[in-house]
Amino acid sequence: MFRKTFRDLRKNWISFLSVFLMSFICLFIFTGIFHLSQQMDATGKQFSQNSHLADSTLSLTTFNDQKEQRTKELTPIKKVARRSIGHYQNDDLSLTFLTFNHSRLSRPQVIRGAKLSDQDGIWLDEDFFQANKYQLGESFMIEKQKYKILGTVRQPEFIYHTESDDQPLPNHKRSGYAYMSESQFDSLPVYPTRQLLLKTNKESNTPWLEKELSDIWDADYLQLSHTSDSSGLSIFFDRVTQVQRLAFLFSNLFLLLTLITLEATMRRFVKQQQLQIATLKAQGFSRRTILLHYLSFGMIVTFLGSISGCVLGPKLLSPALLSAIGNQFSVPNWLEVQTTLGYAVVAFVTLFSMLITLIPVLPLIGQLPATIMQRQSNQRFKRVWLEQTKLWSYLPFALQWTLRDIQRNIRRAILGVFGALGCMLLLIAALGIKDSIDFSLDSIFNDTYRYEEKISFKKSLDHQEQSASVKNITTDHQWLEQQSVKLLQDSKEQAVIATIVSDGDQLKLPELDLEDLTANQVGLSEALAKSLNVKAKDTLYIKLQQQIIPVYIKKIVPLSAPQGLFFSENTWNNIGQAFEPQNLLLREKDQLAASPLIASKNEKQQQFKDSQKLIEGILMIVSLLILAALVLGITIMMNCHLLIFSERFIEFATLKVLGFTKREIFLLSFLETALLTALGWLLGLPAGKLFLTAYTAMVSTDQQQYLPHITFQSLAIASLVLFICMLLVQGYITVRINRIDFAVALKPAE
Repeated sequence: MFRKTFRDLRKNWISFLSVFLMSFICLFIFTGIFHLSQQMDATGKQFSQNSHLADSTLSLTTFNDQKEQRTKELTPIKKVARRSIGHYQNDDLSLTFLTFNHSRLSRPQVIRGAKLSDQDGIWLDEDFFQANKYQLGESFMIEKQKYKILGTVRQPEFIYHTESDDQPLPNHKRSGYAYMSESQFDSLPVYPTRQLLLKTNKESNTPWLEKELSDIWDADYLQLSHTSDSSGLSIFFDRVTQVQRLAFLFSNLFLLLTLITLEATMRRFVKQQQLQIATLKAQGFSRRTILLHYLSFGMIVTFLGSISGCVLGPKLLSPALLSAIGNQFSVPNWLEVQTTLGYAVVAFVTLFSMLITLIPVLPLIGQLPATIMQRQSNQRFKRVWLEQTKLWSYLPFALQWTLRDIQRNIRRAILGVFGALGCMLLLIAALGIKDSIDFSLDSIFNDTYRYEEKISFKKSLDHQEQSASVKNITTDHQWLEQQSVKLLQDSKEQAVIATIVSDGDQLKLPELDLEDLTANQVGLSEALAKSLNVKAKDTLYIKLQQQIIPVYIKKIVPLSAPQGLFFSENTWNNIGQAFEPQNLLLREKDQLAASPLIASKNEKQQQFKDSQKLIEGILMIVSLLILAALVLGITIMMNCHLLIFSERFIEFATLKVLGFTKREIFLLSFLETALLTALGWLLGLPAGKLFLTAYTAMVSTDQQQYLPHITFQSLAIASLVLFICMLLVQGYITVRINRIDFAVALKPAE
């Protein structure tokens, strides 16, 4: 039996090749993408651990020794360290300056040069240092003041560092960060913020701690934030979660298609070996021996395919994806990781393939040899319901024959439909995600953002400073303030972004006019509303400066970005907050005169280009999906229609003997293939859109929600590819029909 197994595999290698390819693709994509997510996750966590990253950061207006001592005495506080931070920007560069402390808390890792010390000099961000081709010992100029470059550093809080929230992609040549001593920091031309880095117990109660700290520091208290919520780390670990979701989503789909392909292949193979099974039983082989023999086909083929994909995925796919995604992040080095999950999935796929093989084999080996040898045709003369209607007589013979055959074997027809449906679903997902990203970016930069230039200031501006800044501007403009607020729900706090705007339409929200908001009315982004499970006309509670304020949701806003709560200037004032914006939106560029208060000027067109570069890694995965869809579509449809051919080749031979021409026989075969494919195509359209909706939800982040969308052109391309696959399959079936030995096919098997 062992020799028979490998002899049958060698003779039927084309049939089993599709199963091998399916199981290979399933594990290759899963292990490749999952290994990347594990590599990123391990690197980020190790980087944070080596830097002894603080748990929270307390922002203050000034330091106070007595208040700091009272802070240290709080029960949840384990360690406290001081740090000052400020931002400097000119036309050539944008740098965040920090002071280092002599504790190990949130200490940057020195990459090159001298260790951190109190000597005069500066330690630059390693990426900024390399991008600008600086040299150690070289002088670095800030406002005509020279600072000697003593070394370079990396810090996990800046693992994903951009000039501002408006810059979606890091630009290391222009923006970075730097460390220096406290004495030198005080001489910098920046607006400083004082910070206490806090290491807390795992059991610490954040709301209680926040209240205690605000009581201790009183007017000096600004904000308490979790280090993990900082933009750089948050974006990094959001991307890790995003990649993990993609790995599991597509591996589950590919696994399902692999099992369907295996079931069709084994059913066709068992049908061909029906006489051999009967002979083996007649010669005295036990049911167990025969069953294990046929189980071994699925086990060997799927194991070889899945183990090959498991081994090659991390070696080939992961590095390719890392080259597209990893260069966006600043880490000392990417760690190599080992995971056993891929091998567990190999065992899982192999086990399930063996169970699937039981479906066509078990009913057969339980029968007597004589019964197995008979050509079973109990349902071949069952009438279809259409035959009872007057319409039946008007249908052409080819369609009558096809409809009878489909009803005689509904399971086989469903398999053919599912093959086309699976191919269409994957093609819609692959082409649709690119359309969705393009549609979302177009919605942001053409519908929501109607400004041409966004001015960011070094500090929040009061009413007098706002008026002075725009007194010479003649075009439309709009002030914008963004604040982090705590949203309360079920005794939990969640940090969300509150966007507050003055009158104007440079920031235009769909289905909501911010000027119509009165009292405490706000808008809420749709993605955040779904995660909070709230709807329009509900009331939410937010915390601002330790005050709990109710806000009424007037409208759920369906938009891609920005996410969070939306206030008008009037609403913000109504809840007792001063409107002090940090940004100005301008209808036209270059309208604002130079000012020492200006931190940066961002053109919308450049933001759009950077956003497109940001999704290169996702689009690389899209390309893989398109390739996988082509392979899966052809292999599944090939297996389904080869199964149909294996069960009908006697009928083809009979038709030939009865005088039907080859052209008429080919037409009958093509009609069934086309009918099942067309039905799969029709069902694949809504199924593909549902899958695309789930896919876009998985690649979306807290900062940006991608809106599911697919163009007519993409649907047309997907449909064309599907029907080309159908024609390729039909071409192969036609070759098989041509090779039928009609005389041999009609010999009785009894």
